[in-house]
Amino acid sequence: MFRWLRSGLLLRIMVALLVVSVVPIYIIQLFSQQSYEDTRSEVVSQSQIALDEKAIQGLQGRAITLANNIADFLYEREQDARFLSTQTPDVQTYLGFANNKTGGFWTITKEGTESTFVMPIYREIAFLDLNGREQIKVSNECQEYPFRCAMVEDTNLVDTSLPINTLYRSETYFVDSATLKLGEIFVGKPIGFHLSSDIAYASAQYRSGERYRGVLRYAVPVFQNGRKIGTLVMAVEMLHLLEFTAHIAPSSPEPQVEIDAREADFSYMVSPEGWAISQPRHFNIYGVDENGQPVKAINEEDQDLSDNLDRPGNLSLMGFIDPAFPRLVELNNQGRESGYIEATPWDTGEKRALIYATIPYKTGQYDTSAGFGLVVLSTDGDRLHIDAEVLSNQFDRRINDLSRFSLQLITGTLAVAFFLAVLLARTIVSPILRLTDEAKIIEAGQWEKVKTDELEKSGGGAEVGQLARVFASMAKQIYARETTLRKQVEGLKIVIDEAKRKKAVEEITDNEFFQELSKRASEIRKRQRPLSSDNPE
Repeated sequence: MFRWLRSGLLLRIMVALLVVSVVPIYIIQLFSQQSYEDTRSEVVSQSQIALDEKAIQGLQGRAITLANNIADFLYEREQDARFLSTQTPDVQTYLGFANNKTGGFWTITKEGTESTFVMPIYREIAFLDLNGREQIKVSNECQEYPFRCAMVEDTNLVDTSLPINTLYRSETYFVDSATLKLGEIFVGKPIGFHLSSDIAYASAQYRSGERYRGVLRYAVPVFQNGRKIGTLVMAVEMLHLLEFTAHIAPSSPEPQVEIDAREADFSYMVSPEGWAISQPRHFNIYGVDENGQPVKAINEEDQDLSDNLDRPGNLSLMGFIDPAFPRLVELNNQGRESGYIEATPWDTGEKRALIYATIPYKTGQYDTSAGFGLVVLSTDGDRLHIDAEVLSNQFDRRINDLSRFSLQLITGTLAVAFFLAVLLARTIVSPILRLTDEAKIIEAGQWEKVKTDELEKSGGGAEVGQLARVFASMAKQIYARETTLRKQVEGLKIVIDEAKRKKAVEEITDNEFFQELSKRASEIRKRQRPLSSDNPE
């Protein structure tokens, strides 16, 4: 019934239609896609440098803002010390002042829930006599550090002239501030007990750990009636300084409740000497041991030891990891306010972008070109290419859209081509197959089965219909001629057969044996005649 579907002509028609319609579309699609690819490569490569520079400039601006905020915080603490030194030293004054000085925190608790809370800014506020003995002291006591803390009177008064009696058993703030004059102020270096990696808080990496607790001390001389009567010492909780960098992931414009240093996208603070004084992993922050001695830093000599990277970090000693780290300290001490350095730490082998800014706090020992140190925004170098990647992705989407459209167009064209091929096959091939069938019937001599009437009515277009009609006419004429010829042949066969019979008879009668036999038969009949006459019945 559908033999035309298997005809070679249908295949040829389909191939012709595909070559004429699909192939040009496919070639155009290939050229268009290649053009998009070339354009993408050119535009992205040209734009990447400019976009990276823009991203770096943005991060530098962010680092500078962060450094200025830290400096403002430090200057505010300086103003607190100067103000409180003018007040009469007593417990209630100090408690009232300290309770009004709190800072907010935003973190993830060890139970995994987000939490916001406030904590006193100061760890201690104390009044020392001229010999360094504490006369008044209020302290920040915590039931659960740092979540539940409050300022209370501290009756454990010590002689701070002996460093062993100080909070971290090695502080010399009394000696350092003993010679201060009216209006002068001493600002110490951050200090705290070092936490080992097995117990230290490390943000998302280990949020159940213990948080670093250190202090930054301010000391101001206290005068009454023009006479120095002692020294005011205020110890700032270092956790408030850590909070400045605790929520900054350089690749994200928004603050993050928690930073995972394993993602290589975090911020930290470095002292002018190169020590890390804030870091997501608290075991990498500068600290002293139980005897007040600085814990050994990460260093090249011990790089094969498993605990080397779990120690406090000092960038000046970390050149074996990457020369960029000591270079940051050099640039800070040279007075470079901000900048950008690329690093490739050996522990990852991936490029790291280090954007830094000097903390412009310059009081006391920090009144140098290095200021209070610097903040560093450290991120995976590939993240700087985000803008370029966005542009590249836009090209990719356009290329994919073009590919999808081309595929849809080719699919649609295939469907149309197949439909047209089927239509042409049905209107052209089917009548031709009918002619072929009739020709086979004629070839078999079965003229009575030839459907000439149907052929004369065949469609399939003017040419095919005309061919069918001519074929039907020819078939009728040939059949008529063949019928006539057959009749003539039959008549001729009768004549030929009669002539053959006569000739055969003549050949028989002309034969001597036949004549001899005829003669004998005649004689026999003659002899029999008399007998017949003598014996009548």
